[in-house]
Amino acid sequence: MEVTRRAQVEHAIVEAARLLVAPDPLDMQVLLRLLGETTGAEAVYFVGTPQAGDEHEEYTYTVWHRQDRKPHHWWQELEARIRQYFQTSAVRDEVQYLGDKLLVVPVLSTEDRFYGYLGLEFSEGSSVTRRAEARLLEVLGGLLAAYFDRQATEAARRESEKRWRLLMEQLPEPILLIAQDSVVYLNPAGRKLLGADEAEDLTGRSLLDFFSADQYEAVARRIRRVEAGESVPPFECSVVRLDGEERIVEMTAARVVFEGQPVVQIMLRDLTERRRAEERYRSFVNTITEGIWRIELRQPVAITTLPELQVAHLYRHGVLAECNAVMARWLGASDPSEVAGRSLDSLRHHFPPRYLWEFVRRGYQLHGEEYALPGKQGTRYFMVNAVGTVERDRLVRIWGSAIEVTERVELERRMVQTLEQQQQAIGRDLHDGVGQLLTSIRMLSENLARRLQDEQHALSELAQKVVRFAREAAEGVRAIYRGLTPAQLYTEDLTLALEELAYNTNALPDIRCRFETDGRVSIADPEAKLHLYRIAQEAINNALKHAQASEILLTLRYRDGAIELCVADNGRGMDPAQARPDSLGLKTMYYRARTIGGTLHIQSRPGQGTTICCRLPAGRCIEKV
Repeated sequence: MEVTRRAQVEHAIVEAARLLVAPDPLDMQVLLRLLGETTGAEAVYFVGTPQAGDEHEEYTYTVWHRQDRKPHHWWQELEARIRQYFQTSAVRDEVQYLGDKLLVVPVLSTEDRFYGYLGLEFSEGSSVTRRAEARLLEVLGGLLAAYFDRQATEAARRESEKRWRLLMEQLPEPILLIAQDSVVYLNPAGRKLLGADEAEDLTGRSLLDFFSADQYEAVARRIRRVEAGESVPPFECSVVRLDGEERIVEMTAARVVFEGQPVVQIMLRDLTERRRAEERYRSFVNTITEGIWRIELRQPVAITTLPELQVAHLYRHGVLAECNAVMARWLGASDPSEVAGRSLDSLRHHFPPRYLWEFVRRGYQLHGEEYALPGKQGTRYFMVNAVGTVERDRLVRIWGSAIEVTERVELERRMVQTLEQQQQAIGRDLHDGVGQLLTSIRMLSENLARRLQDEQHALSELAQKVVRFAREAAEGVRAIYRGLTPAQLYTEDLTLALEELAYNTNALPDIRCRFETDGRVSIADPEAKLHLYRIAQEAINNALKHAQASEILLTLRYRDGAIELCVADNGRGMDPAQARPDSLGLKTMYYRARTIGGTLHIQSRPGQGTTICCRLPAGRCIEKV
């Protein structure tokens, strides 16, 4: 009898296990009937507790009856008794005897997740412990807990995959899942990248179908490493679309689980347009005649730092990150790789402090800035444009271009020299020709006037007027001569010529002009003195003719390692960007400044006057202590 009973229990356990591991959903009534028929119980029931995420928070009941059904309220009373009995939180998965007719076991997972109660009710009480039934009830409770665990895991996996699919469908990056070298999934971005209308056009195809033959081995090797659990860094390759077009991509691979199976997830980032743009940029910078360069700062500098400290920081932390062949040649190298990575301080000769100072002072933007570069072969002249990249109020890099303008500067120098020679020739002609004639006319008219006055002739007064006009004409010619050929520039200091220029201007009606100097400037080069004088002369002439100024300040100072000549007026001002393109005076001032290795800057706004400054490197001057 005992052997038969044990065999029935073991058979019931096998059948219950078969029901619980089957792929079809569990029919709880079938399981309960199996348990009831095996144990001879009058009723078998399962009371399910509400689980996290359930739409309702009520207990669920599944009951199998051998004959008559109990009234519904009886089960409510029974559930209340069970809950009272298992009221402590420390529930153990052991069979409990509730009286002599009822056996109950908690359905509890190995992780203490509580799913409910499984109970057997017998028609008559028994003083004999129902060991076989209790054993069966305990085993089935464990199997049922394992089944619920598996269901919960599957539900969580399905929910996770649902969220994953939703995310993949919305991602702009192409995503492919590979199992045994075949595509098992790809998102819309992946279909678009590979040129497919539907996922079915690609699903099941080998991944290597989308790579050229020379990349098979590299791609396959990386996939094998990912499948083996290794971490593979992103790498660049080319994929071939269904229409034959090649796209440059960055491939990132990782091992994931898809529908319960391990697969390789591949993300492809399309780099085609970026690489083409970079190629066009490289081709452009390597073919143009301008020098292109980029300086990176190993340590960014705050834009609120004092300008002189910023310049020092640029030299200390600036690095020439890249340049084209033209710029490399100007820096004395045959190839850009020879100068890439050099510190800015080691290139100080090509990036002088004055240039960096102007760059910082103008808000990290330079346009058309010119500078001279002395060398063994003579002075070369360059025009520079630069712009800084500011991130979070810090300067992080500088982009720039340079073009050599030596030939143009030399042409301008010859043009200015020719203009000066013509002015001096005109001055000599006036002095030696017209001036001599006027002197003779003045002397003859004075002699005639005296004779007429002695004779008390009626034309005596008219003769005096002729004398006066002859004197004024001679003085005018001498003034023109001094303007065209300021002799004191060749025999005396520049400050004396500028002082006389200001004095003569101040003598004009309705104008106040003064000259100021710090007494620290002495220029030995006659050419530099002449061009600075001409710039001051032209600037004052513009203030008188065009600006309608009433006050003019002419200054000559030594500041920041350079000679600075400035002419400031209180006239109506102008917009320098909209200056007349045919303004010969402005162009000539620029030419003269470049001719002596200096720079000219114009600061002006409508209604706020104009300041014209010429800065000349101090190599041409001697400081006076």
